[in-house]
Amino acid sequence: MSDTAGFPADLLDLQRRWYAAEAAWAADPAEEHRLAFAEAGAQLYAHPHWATAENRHKAVMELKQAARPQTEPTPAA
Repeated sequence: MSDTAGFPADLLDLQRRWYAAEAAWAADPAEEHRLAFAEAGAQLYAHPHWATAENRHKAVMELKQAARPQTEPTPAA
Protein backbone atom coordinates (compact mmCIF):
# COMPACT_ATOMS: atom_id res chain seq x y z
CA MET A 1 0.00 0.00 0.00
CA SER A 2 1.86 3.05 -1.19
CA ASP A 3 -0.97 5.53 -0.77
CA THR A 4 -3.16 6.46 2.17
CA ALA A 5 -6.07 4.19 1.19
CA GLY A 6 -7.20 1.91 3.96
CA PHE A 7 -5.99 4.05 6.85
CA PRO A 8 -8.33 6.28 8.84
CA ALA A 9 -7.54 9.98 8.44
CA ASP A 10 -6.99 10.41 12.18
CA LEU A 11 -4.42 7.60 12.18
CA LEU A 12 -2.52 9.18 9.27
CA ASP A 13 -2.61 12.53 11.06
CA LEU A 14 -1.37 10.90 14.25
CA GLN A 15 1.56 9.25 12.41
CA ARG A 16 2.44 12.61 10.85
CA ARG A 17 2.28 14.20 14.31
CA TRP A 18 4.65 11.49 15.57
CA TYR A 19 7.13 12.30 12.77
CA ALA A 20 6.89 16.01 13.60
CA ALA A 21 7.39 15.33 17.31
CA GLU A 22 10.37 13.11 16.53
CA ALA A 23 11.96 15.86 14.43
CA ALA A 24 11.27 18.51 17.08
CA TRP A 25 12.79 16.36 19.81
CA ALA A 26 15.86 15.61 17.66
CA ALA A 27 16.35 19.33 17.02
CA ASP A 28 15.80 20.33 20.65
CA PRO A 29 15.89 17.66 23.37
CA ALA A 30 13.64 19.67 25.70
CA GLU A 31 11.29 17.73 27.96
CA GLU A 32 8.21 19.12 26.21
CA HIS A 33 9.37 17.62 22.90
CA ARG A 34 10.11 14.26 24.51
CA LEU A 35 6.65 14.24 26.08
CA ALA A 36 4.96 15.13 22.78
CA PHE A 37 6.86 12.30 21.08
CA ALA A 38 5.94 9.81 23.80
CA GLU A 39 2.28 10.86 23.78
CA ALA A 40 1.97 10.52 20.01
CA GLY A 41 3.64 7.10 20.20
CA ALA A 42 1.27 5.91 22.91
CA GLN A 43 -1.75 7.09 20.93
CA LEU A 44 -0.44 5.37 17.79
CA TYR A 45 0.06 2.12 19.67
CA ALA A 46 -3.45 2.21 21.18
CA HIS A 47 -5.36 3.28 18.05
CA PRO A 48 -8.43 1.07 17.47
CA HIS A 49 -7.49 0.51 13.82
CA TRP A 50 -4.90 -2.06 14.86
CA ALA A 51 -7.62 -4.41 16.10
CA THR A 52 -8.70 -4.81 12.46
CA ALA A 53 -5.23 -5.32 11.00
CA GLU A 54 -4.54 -8.84 9.77
CA ASN A 55 -0.78 -8.33 10.15
CA ARG A 56 -0.11 -5.43 12.51
CA HIS A 57 3.61 -5.19 11.78
CA LYS A 58 3.01 -4.97 8.04
CA ALA A 59 0.23 -2.43 8.56
CA VAL A 60 2.48 -0.28 10.77
CA MET A 61 5.19 -0.30 8.11
CA GLU A 62 2.65 0.67 5.45
CA LEU A 63 1.28 3.47 7.64
CA LYS A 64 4.76 4.85 8.21
CA GLN A 65 5.41 4.85 4.48
CA ALA A 66 2.04 6.44 3.67
CA ALA A 67 2.47 9.20 6.26
CA ARG A 68 6.19 9.85 5.79
CA PRO A 69 6.93 13.49 5.05
CA GLN A 70 7.68 14.02 1.38
CA THR A 71 11.13 15.34 0.67
CA GLU A 72 12.62 16.67 -2.51
CA PRO A 73 14.83 14.10 -4.25
CA THR A 74 18.52 14.85 -4.04
CA PRO A 75 19.92 15.67 -7.51
CA ALA A 76 22.42 13.13 -8.79
CA ALA A 77 25.97 14.44 -8.89
